[in-house]
Amino acid sequence: MSRKPSSSLFAALALGASIGLLLPALIVGGLFIGLRESKVAEQSLQRDLDAKLDVLASSLPELLWNLDAVAAREVVSAIVKSPEVVRVTVSDASQGLPFIEHHLPERRLGQTLTGERDILRGATRIGHLQIEIDDHLSTAAVLRQRWLYGATVGGQLLVSLALVLWLLNSRLFRPLRDLGHFANDLAGGRFNAKLQHTRQDEIGLLGGHLEHMRDALQQQFDAQRALIERLRGMAETVPGVVYQLRLAVDGEFSFSYVSEAVREYFLLDSSELGRSAAAWFERIHPDDRALVREGLLASARSLSPWQQEFRTPQADGSVRWIYGNAIAQREADGNVLWHGFLTDISRQRRDALELERYRHHLEELVEARTAELAEATQAAQAASLAKSSFLANMSHEIRTPMNAIIGLTYLAQSDAVEPAQQQRLQKVANAAEHLLSVINNVLDFSKIEAGKVQLERRPFTVDEVLDNVANMTAQSAAAKRLRVETDIAPALSGRLLLGDPQRIAEVLLNFAGNAVKFTESGFVRLAARLDGEATSPRLTLRFEVQDSGIGIAAEAQARLFQDFEQADSSTTRRYGGTGLGLAICRRLAELMGGRVGVDSTLGGGSTFWFALAVEATTQVQTPPAAPPRPHSARERLAELARSQPRRILLAEDNAVNQEVAVALIGSAGLTVDVAVDGRQAVDMVQAGDYALVLMDVQMPVMDGLDATRAIRRLAKGAALPILAMTANAFDEERQRCLDAGMDDHVAKPVVAEQLFATLYDWLSGARTSGKGKA
Repeated sequence: MSRKPSSSLFAALALGASIGLLLPALIVGGLFIGLRESKVAEQSLQRDLDAKLDVLASSLPELLWNLDAVAAREVVSAIVKSPEVVRVTVSDASQGLPFIEHHLPERRLGQTLTGERDILRGATRIGHLQIEIDDHLSTAAVLRQRWLYGATVGGQLLVSLALVLWLLNSRLFRPLRDLGHFANDLAGGRFNAKLQHTRQDEIGLLGGHLEHMRDALQQQFDAQRALIERLRGMAETVPGVVYQLRLAVDGEFSFSYVSEAVREYFLLDSSELGRSAAAWFERIHPDDRALVREGLLASARSLSPWQQEFRTPQADGSVRWIYGNAIAQREADGNVLWHGFLTDISRQRRDALELERYRHHLEELVEARTAELAEATQAAQAASLAKSSFLANMSHEIRTPMNAIIGLTYLAQSDAVEPAQQQRLQKVANAAEHLLSVINNVLDFSKIEAGKVQLERRPFTVDEVLDNVANMTAQSAAAKRLRVETDIAPALSGRLLLGDPQRIAEVLLNFAGNAVKFTESGFVRLAARLDGEATSPRLTLRFEVQDSGIGIAAEAQARLFQDFEQADSSTTRRYGGTGLGLAICRRLAELMGGRVGVDSTLGGGSTFWFALAVEATTQVQTPPAAPPRPHSARERLAELARSQPRRILLAEDNAVNQEVAVALIGSAGLTVDVAVDGRQAVDMVQAGDYALVLMDVQMPVMDGLDATRAIRRLAKGAALPILAMTANAFDEERQRCLDAGMDDHVAKPVVAEQLFATLYDWLSGARTSGKGKA
């Protein structure tokens, strides 16, 4: 094993120790001495200056007072003899001139320090004294101390370092070099190498560990050699060819290893494939040879697995199908090496061809069945469309005359004064409402069965739902002198919930209608309470409609919510009904993830309940304070018409419906203009000033949808409330009206109180136009 030249650890350690120990000691010591001694020298120089000032300040007062210049010069000369004195000046305070001055500029060799002192005789200032001295002598003394420290400390460190390095070399580095040579022998597979060591310290222990490692490596090497031999034997017995294929950087293929099965598969010897794989490529079918080479090259470029099927001709003229599978990896020198196997899949290919023939036959059968199903599906869709069209037409054809019957009956009741006439007209109204209820139930049941019921998810409060149901039940209950009561749990009052309040109201209205129908005296109570915690994000509501009516026998309660079922046959004869109302309630409840039920005893009243889970919000709706309103919607609308006269436009082509609508709306004090088609309605809106438009959908010349779009394009019609009036009760028709730009929907036959309430909401500003779509 070759050794790469490397730098000496001993030399690096010596250099590092010299730099890391000697230089910091010299630098830190020099700085310490420089700073300390410089400070001491400066303080000593200052003390010397103060001493000279004290001597002169005490010796000169009498001499200066007597003006004895000779004696004064002798005293000053004694001071000037000091080599650091540069200048001495003595001034006479009475004359303001120098009395004595000695100046030696040749002594100014460094930084100077100046001191001053007043000359006093008693308390009287008679002169001034100034001495200037140079610090070059003290600086030179400090420098000499630094050099002396450096030489002393440096010499000591060098001697200590040499001793430490000698010990390291003899006790550490030389044994480490011996260990390194021993490790190289192990790396080269020379397990017979010996290591001479008699020391018992860490180096000796490391040598012992290396010898143990040598023994372990030799055992592992022997075990691996045995394992390789076993693997080689297994590879020779595995069905198929086990191989290692190498692609060199020069583009040449060769087999690093290939099992002896290659002789059976390709009539080749494994030894000749170790030099080149060209002979193997020659044994591949000419039509597949280029594909196999390209597949291997693609695998080499992306280092992805190679999986490919190809053929190899046999001596008898047949072909053998081979499946190749290998994993590619890139070697350090840039070559690509595949580890894989080749297996004979000729039998699988024959089976696959047979299966392919069966598959084609099955596909032909499936195509034939699919064609039959397509025809059946098309027929079913056509039947469904015909059913929907029939129901829509029937709804329109039945509701249109029903509108006239209910509307004219309501007007006749308003004008009738004789009790007999009132009773007969009430019977007509009851029969019409019963017929309308039957029609609505049939249509609702049909929509639910067809899956066309869409649930909403919008905010609502239990207070609003129960209040609306109570208001819609109040008239029929009042006719039978029944009390309508509401009972709402405090935790639910005013709380905003998320759900479909319209569908909830439909269920409760059906319950309440039955309660009024089957109760002759007493009350109908609408209640809502909470099951579970009020703080949960999903609340379980339980609505109840309780009555004091005839009650239901226990054996009949199980049939109540089934399709076309009632408590017993006598119910239909006495009270009427199709048996669909409660079935619709059950299906609506299930659509909303809820359930319905009844608790009743025969003769003791009934409680119909409806439970469902809704999402709760953290907001609490506070009902706005509002002044008391008249009881009926007609009275509220009439009061609004008196205070704010309004003109509305009715677009309706049917003469009877015109008469009914004009009479109903006129009875509330509103002025009504009539347009007989959509074109005329657009012209009247452009020419007139209307507060609201009631728009029939089906009209000649221009229908209600096109008329609404035309009105929305007018300046006057952008924010004008437009309400659709149609006998089509399906949700699709309502959505078509809203998409055309209408704001609301009034279904025919028109219920008078509902029409009055809707007109009041729009004319009073309680609801505002969304401006529709152009």
